[in-house]
Amino acid sequence: MDQGRAPVRFEHVVRRFRSVVALDDLCLDIAAGEFITLLGPSGSGKTTALNILAGFDRATSGEVVIGERAVGALPPEKRNVGMVFQSFALFPHMSVFENVAFPLRMRKVNSSEVKARVFRALEMVQLTGFGDRRPAALSGGQRQRVALARAVVAEPPVLLMDESLSALDLKLREELQEEIRRLHRDLGTTVLFVTHDQGEALTLSDRVALMNRGRICQLGTPDALYDRPANRFVADFIGRTNIVPVDGDGHNASVGLETVAEHAVALSIRPEKLRRVRGQGDIVFDAVVQDVAFKGATMELRLRTSSGLILRMSEPRTGGQSAPALGETIRIGFAPHDATPLYE
Repeated sequence: MDQGRAPVRFEHVVRRFRSVVALDDLCLDIAAGEFITLLGPSGSGKTTALNILAGFDRATSGEVVIGERAVGALPPEKRNVGMVFQSFALFPHMSVFENVAFPLRMRKVNSSEVKARVFRALEMVQLTGFGDRRPAALSGGQRQRVALARAVVAEPPVLLMDESLSALDLKLREELQEEIRRLHRDLGTTVLFVTHDQGEALTLSDRVALMNRGRICQLGTPDALYDRPANRFVADFIGRTNIVPVDGDGHNASVGLETVAEHAVALSIRPEKLRRVRGQGDIVFDAVVQDVAFKGATMELRLRTSSGLILRMSEPRTGGQSAPALGETIRIGFAPHDATPLYE
């Protein structure tokens, strides 16, 4: 499908529910054709932002702009956005074909065009030949594909997805992630995706806006949030990490740290950055093995330093290294540049 795309802007959007501030001066620019994920814990404001953009809710103040048009006063049907819900929201009494065709019927598209566009949409989500089936006859993954086809069949310039994969099991979620990435490449539409699953956000997004308490804590590419978290909340929320406290001069004697960053309050060290095979220039220290867990491609070690600090290390099962014994003291190293200073 060859379709337009539109940029989206949140301009100082505030949403209050009596004394609760759900969105606190949200400002966000999304480029045309970009895939942005709003990520955060429950109550962070991400779904509120999506609902305001979709027209299901109204901002207390501020404005939302799609393309060059302010849409804050428009009803949902006038905003020309596609929507994929967590619950699929398919009509059970309609066939797959009629479910996908529904947005086109509402727009009074002629029958021959409806047929051609529905067939193209079903082909895109790999459901060719499923048009006569009812939703009840489909698997969860197939129903979500129908919901995707329905959302894109009208070729909206903006596609909104609200926790769209959370109802599926892990294998289906991973399959649908690949499907969504391919659809985005093929369509080029602007996508705003909402999830609380950080792995999903890192896999799908051009950029991720990590939200907490109605504000964006950090906005950037997935690798920037993972490798260079702005603060302790980001480091904790994105993946797993070790938070190593340091004093005002950047010291932590138990892991051999000298001055790393002035005024830092802690360091974030990812488990995979700790290693038994040390490189030149590594910071090294001793730790006692408290637990070893087999994870397939990796071994996960729980370590205790001389000061009692608990660290987790993820070690690939390559190179012929055997698992250390419980209670064994091992030498650990990490590169100084793999320790990210945290200032709050």
